[in-house]
Amino acid sequence: MGSILAAAPYEEFVRDNSPVLAVIFCLILALLVVRLVVKTMTRVVLLGTLLLLVLFVYVERDNIQECTQACDCAIAGIDVELPSCDPANI
Repeated sequence: MGSILAAAPYEEFVRDNSPVLAVIFCLILALLVVRLVVKTMTRVVLLGTLLLLVLFVYVERDNIQECTQACDCAIAGIDVELPSCDPANI
């Protein structure tokens, strides 16, 4: 006994090609997940770099202040001399 309702015109196409359609759907879903992970990791790396920079400036704040006053100082263990600085004018 047959179906009372007429089959949709694309039903046979879907039935014949369902494995291919499933693979295509999974690939699209995987690409979306990879894109989301890459964007998230990029944001995490940038945020981590920014936090490290803030931490460095916080730790070296006294040395940076000394540089603005003496024109000769050490930042992160490296001797720094400001070329266009005259301590007599400060």
